[in-house]
Amino acid sequence: MTKIDSAASALADGRAAVQKKAPNAAVSRHLILDVAAGLFAEKGFAETTMRQIAAKAGMQAGSVYYHFASKEQIFGEILTIAMRTIYTAVRGKVDDLGSEATAHDCLHAAIRAHLTVLYSNVHYTSLSGNFWGQLPVEVTQTTLPDRTVYEEYWNWLLRDAWAAGALNRGLSVPLVRPLILGSLNRTVTWFDPNRGNLYDLIATVLVMLDGIWAQLTPSRPSSGRRPK
Repeated sequence: MTKIDSAASALADGRAAVQKKAPNAAVSRHLILDVAAGLFAEKGFAETTMRQIAAKAGMQAGSVYYHFASKEQIFGEILTIAMRTIYTAVRGKVDDLGSEATAHDCLHAAIRAHLTVLYSNVHYTSLSGNFWGQLPVEVTQTTLPDRTVYEEYWNWLLRDAWAAGALNRGLSVPLVRPLILGSLNRTVTWFDPNRGNLYDLIATVLVMLDGIWAQLTPSRPSSGRRPK
């Protein structure tokens, strides 16, 4: 699994329970998650079975059940890890800009970080966008809090940009966040990072989003306040 330094704390949170287990058990649990993420991305949630996960991981089915009670639990943990990883990376990049950064700077940093992490391990990070709304209620309920925290962070970024006079006044701010995140997440359905250049994708997205700005280089900084 590709690791991103800025998201290390999120990965630690997402796998905190693993640290309490024996080293071999921790390795097995990580392997199950990685294998399952790949199968879910390839086959979809409904078509992936615990037996398939066990076979791909080179384990007996009972070994998988030792770590996870169901594929719903596996899927939920994958989504939690992915969401916390993205949130930690995006917020970290924005916070690194400091209090003098403009709203324009903050949103551009958030978009770059989101896309960079999205493609750092796409089997994990693409699952939420691809299968949200198609998952069992128990998975949705388990992962909704982390999803809500991330969406609210973007809501804050956009409200801050609006308050700074940086956004086009013709925008409906509540509609901007799902449009931006939806557009970024859907790139995984057509963009292949092995054939295309990720930096070209990021640059193209930023150019396309120039229409959201009242001016391309806002003179007023953001409030500098960060959500808790």
